[in-house]
Amino acid sequence: MDTARSLRESAPVFGLELSAEAAARMLEHLGLLSIANEKFNLTAIPREEWLWSHVLDSLSCAPEVNDSIAGTLADLGSGGGFPGIPLAIATAREVVLVESVKKKAMFLAEVLSEMRIVGRVAPVRAEELALQEPGSFAVVTARAVSALPSLVELAAPLLKPGGRLVCLKGDPRAEELESGVRAADICGLAAVSARRVEVPFTKATRTIVVYERVGLPRVRLPRRPGSAQKQPLA
Repeated sequence: MDTARSLRESAPVFGLELSAEAAARMLEHLGLLSIANEKFNLTAIPREEWLWSHVLDSLSCAPEVNDSIAGTLADLGSGGGFPGIPLAIATAREVVLVESVKKKAMFLAEVLSEMRIVGRVAPVRAEELALQEPGSFAVVTARAVSALPSLVELAAPLLKPGGRLVCLKGDPRAEELESGVRAADICGLAAVSARRVEVPFTKATRTIVVYERVGLPRVRLPRRPGSAQKQPLA
């Protein structure tokens, strides 16, 4: 299978036209991940599924990222670099990969350097980054990191006014969507959209949930690290 060709032919599903160079760079990222994964076990997904389960899945939210205001993208819990690195390549946004696990942060720094991607790694938790760089980001992305109320709370103090949180979820229950809206109201955000999309070459259905910063939070943010997950606001 010509993976670069398959990648380019699948991208229009997400409103993208990928150049041959962009597709090659995404495959280069997978090559670096393959080498590092033998040492550090950065992902448990089988290698033959990475193009679909990592890269195309990451690109599924590209329309929402492109619709956000201009500025830097912060990717929470970036892990092996998804969705942050494919999105940085596809949208040409500067990226900050937020990853507190040391071995993953080191790998991400190597990828950015080797591939000359405009961006940096923040080897801290989201709550720590919010204290260091409050209101600095136009877009915050999160893929398979936590429940929506927690993500809303973590992203809110990072976002500029008008900035957006773009969450990549599997098939969230109605209760989670509703609690996300309640948490957003407390945190100065508003729900914008929830779009379901099928990832090509997989049986996976992804829901892209978007919130926008519209005001100030009604609680002091960020709270102590871990509070968003252990004691969600909604």
